[in-house]
Amino acid sequence: MSVLLELRQLAVSFATDDGTVRAVDGIDLSLERGRTLGLVGESGCGKSVTSLAVMGLLPPENSMVKGEVRFEGRDLLTLGADTLRDMRGARLAMIFQEPMTSLNPAYTVGDQIIEAIQRHQGLSAADARARAIEMLRTVRISSPEKRIDDYPHKLSGGMRQRAMIAMALACGPELLIADEPTTALDVTIQAQILDLMRGLRRDTGTAIILITHDLGVVAEMADDVAVMYAGQIVERAPVRALFARPEHPYTVGLLGSIPRLDEKRERLPSIEGRVPDMSRPPDGCRFAARCPFVELACRAETPPLVEVAPGHLTRCRRAPLAQVLP
Repeated sequence: MSVLLELRQLAVSFATDDGTVRAVDGIDLSLERGRTLGLVGESGCGKSVTSLAVMGLLPPENSMVKGEVRFEGRDLLTLGADTLRDMRGARLAMIFQEPMTSLNPAYTVGDQIIEAIQRHQGLSAADARARAIEMLRTVRISSPEKRIDDYPHKLSGGMRQRAMIAMALACGPELLIADEPTTALDVTIQAQILDLMRGLRRDTGTAIILITHDLGVVAEMADDVAVMYAGQIVERAPVRALFARPEHPYTVGLLGSIPRLDEKRERLPSIEGRVPDMSRPPDGCRFAARCPFVELACRAETPPLVEVAPGHLTRCRRAPLAQVLP
């Protein structure tokens, strides 16, 4: 399979009153056509900023983006605003984290989907409306002929999320970025949304970047996983390999904090400490202050990503961790 998206040393920083914050610090990622990449990590690690950099939606007033974002070999960071606007929505699309704040409350759901269809496909108003109804039906919204004229506040959280997915997929994008697509939804609606995304990928071949902190969702949906911490990729592996044998202490901590039906614990393990201040990032390994396996050398230099198994990379000088884990 050919590579659809490739990030090369992508770095994003923001100018703030407290100094320059390095939100994303030189990451390399690639995504092949028709595959799903899970991008995981706790809040503030740089997941959403990475996605906004790919889409070209970072605020120009205080952000600086370096590196390359190659889509089909073309660096999106070098394109003009009009060219990128033509691609955004048509060839690469995004489901934002909170549909209630992403949908415009002053326009009906149908108007917002129709606008995207007419902008990118040049259909007449009647044909665009028919296409929008078809997309609402595709995402399993009941009575789409009526719902198309509803305002966002009339829809439930799950239906708003489905409407966002319909809008994102209306023009048949080759890349879909889903930023926490199941946040604040009950487990039944979560399962329906994930099943919908899985079916759409199967039917259309759309590649997906799934941004989440829910490792259960990643296990169900992703082919590959990239774990972010403090603006860096600290581990990347096929999903089965990562769950079977995590090689970075941060990944071990994330997996250990998940409740399991086969284990009875009075209290779940937690990762002690806090994420470093990215306006003054520490020397050496960014996880050193919270790592149970830290050594003096860990604080002296930043470890590179090393391959510990085919397709399995980790940013830890103690890898493989099997030799130190209890």
